[in-house]
Amino acid sequence: MSRLRCCWVKKIRVTLGFAAVVCLLGWCDLGLCGWFLLALLLHELGHLAVLACFHRPIRGITLGAGGAKIETEGLSYRQEALSAAAGPAVNLLSAGLTLRTFPVFALVSLALAAVNLLPLYPMDGGRILRASLLSRLPPERAGRILRLCVYLTCTTLMVGACWLTAMRQAGLWPIFAALVLLCRAGNAAAEIC
Repeated sequence: MSRLRCCWVKKIRVTLGFAAVVCLLGWCDLGLCGWFLLALLLHELGHLAVLACFHRPIRGITLGAGGAKIETEGLSYRQEALSAAAGPAVNLLSAGLTLRTFPVFALVSLALAAVNLLPLYPMDGGRILRASLLSRLPPERAGRILRLCVYLTCTTLMVGACWLTAMRQAGLWPIFAALVLLCRAGNAAAEIC
C-alpha cells in the first residue's frame, strides 16, 4: 500500500501582532476578516503543498502582524523560488475562480497575492528574487541588487501611502500598511544574503 507522506509541523506560534490585525479587521468588517483568513489559509497551504512535494520538514510556523513565516531548511534556490511562488499562485488562482461568485474574496485574495509579490525580503516576491539572484550571481552582488530593490520598493510604497493619505483622504490606513511592510523588510535586512 502506498503511503502519502506529509510534512510535519512541530509548532505553530501566533503573535500578539497577528491577533491585533485579525481583531482590527474584524472590528472594521467581520465579513472581510473571514475572507482574509480564508485567503491567508489558502496562501499558506500553497507553500506547504510545494514543501511537501519536496519532502521538506517544517520546523514551525509563526503567524505575525506582517503575515506568516514557515520555518524549513535545506531548500535549493529552485525549491525556494517555487515554494515562495506557490502562495501567491494559489491566491491568483482562487481570485480567478471566485471573481463572479465571491467578488469580495477574489479582491482580498488578489490583494494578498499582490502584496506578497512585492520584492521585499522575506516576503514571497523578495524570496523569489533572492533565490533567482543567488542562483546566478555571487552573494555580494546579489545582496546589493536585492537591497536596491528593497530600497526602491519601500520608497515607492511610502510615497504612495502618503499621497493616498494626503490627496485621496484615505485616512492613515495606507501609511499603517506601508509601515508594517517596511518594518518586516527592515527586520530581515541582515538575512538578505
